[in-house]
Amino acid sequence: MRQSERPFLYYSIDHLVNFWIDEKFVALENEPKDWFFHDISIDEQGNRLTHIVDGPNAEQLHWDMIASLSVLIEKGYDLIIDEVLWQNEIFDRYVDALCFANKVFVVKVICELLECERREQERDDRFIGMARALYPQVYNNRVIYDLEIDTTSNTANTAAQQVIRYVESHKEPKAFIAYISNKITFTPLENEHFSLLQRWLNTEHVATWWSKDKAWTRADVEKKYQTYLQGFKLSGTEPKPLHAFVIECANQPIGYIQYYDVNDFAREGYDLPHLKGKLAAIDFYIGEKQYLNKNLGVVLLKQFMDDYIKSVYAGVFVDPDTANIAAMRTYEKCGFEVVKVLNSPPITLMIKKLK
Repeated sequence: MRQSERPFLYYSIDHLVNFWIDEKFVALENEPKDWFFHDISIDEQGNRLTHIVDGPNAEQLHWDMIASLSVLIEKGYDLIIDEVLWQNEIFDRYVDALCFANKVFVVKVICELLECERREQERDDRFIGMARALYPQVYNNRVIYDLEIDTTSNTANTAAQQVIRYVESHKEPKAFIAYISNKITFTPLENEHFSLLQRWLNTEHVATWWSKDKAWTRADVEKKYQTYLQGFKLSGTEPKPLHAFVIECANQPIGYIQYYDVNDFAREGYDLPHLKGKLAAIDFYIGEKQYLNKNLGVVLLKQFMDDYIKSVYAGVFVDPDTANIAAMRTYEKCGFEVVKVLNSPPITLMIKKLK
């Protein structure tokens, strides 16, 4: 029965094993185990355990299939991915492949072991003993979920309705965001990043707050950021330390961040009030639009302060445009407090104490 008016493409690990892989790829006892082979044993209670083991070729194909799903997402397709997470690396691969997706809901589908074994007996595409062999691996991993569905006694239609109701009533998934937040890294700015900076600075959601009506050329980027590669910026004629980084999520560049001593550079359009203690100033943006509205700004800013600021400075200073509500909320969630609100220019001075 059709449960959703929205079309979804469906991919299952069964498609890979049952439909794409010919039987000849399953190795017999004395054949090379490059693809799949069966590892059969008996547990202490006398139950048969059947493991389907991936050889090196099958494992690589599995990883390549996961990576290929990102192409469909980039093309705008909605996917349902039906996967068995019998090892942690499988889910890690999905996090890397899907981290840029607009929304990813992680749903746990469970079934009691005895019912799994009953269904295994009825199906002609299952090997007896596989459910019992995989059960402890699947249900004792580190994955957290947005929703848990028990199919022991529920029909497939009932389970589908539960998922649809959940997705419709929860606009922002949380579980997957928790995973991609652990994939945030900071790479020192290099020449090769200049084309990214040019594109980002000309993107509407960045330009609105960073460059107003300026159309950035490659020459503009090189002129402004060239000295940043050596870790400094000129204050008048005197070089002052400035540290610039590209923000990456799962090895994909998504934005820019920099820090420097707040007293080393004059502010644009206003005089800095007297601030106590040694303070760092931070400026950052997320350049890739698909990474907005995921709470990543809060996550990456907290991580950046822990990694680079906390050991050297007593606090952090930021001065967002007062109309930039998203930035204001991000800083507030990170523990910044308002010091002063200016009317001209219309900015809000905020500080977070670290010591």
